[in-house]
Amino acid sequence: MADEHPRRAVLRWAGGLTAVGVAGCSGDGDTGSGTPAESTDTETATAEQTETETETTTPEPTMSTVFHFASDTDEQQHALNNVANLLADDSTEVENVVLVANGAGIKLLAESTSEQPDRVRSLVEDGVSFRACQNSMDAFSITESELIDGVETVPAGVGELTKLQARENYAYIETP
Repeated sequence: MADEHPRRAVLRWAGGLTAVGVAGCSGDGDTGSGTPAESTDTETATAEQTETETETTTPEPTMSTVFHFASDTDEQQHALNNVANLLADDSTEVENVVLVANGAGIKLLAESTSEQPDRVRSLVEDGVSFRACQNSMDAFSITESELIDGVETVPAGVGELTKLQARENYAYIETP
């Protein structure tokens, strides 16, 4: 009872006073319409039920995650394993998953330089959004037509990471 919500304690206390008052008026506690304790318990239960019904539960926030990949080809599998592990984790419900590739990481998203093109396609089918940094594509002479189907381009990978974190509350994970 020490952990009881203050409003419930007041309702319980007031219900008890009502029972004492009704019992005191009739002398024997019988008003002819049921015992006061029964009606008071019903009133208190109804008040508590109404209070519980009016309390709103806050829904779980939508979680979104952005992976940042800037490593060379030897880390591509590891990066995609991290993404797949998040998707497979039943204890973490995420609505949006994005992988932003910049620097040498851009090679993951081009057909000719990716060591994991089928895996990227499979994750795209699973709803993962892959975003390629145009600045890095220019630096590595990769054109948009060379990207794996389903990969989007963004002007700057660091700008995209900033927007997703600051404006859309994405959790940031730097992946090897």
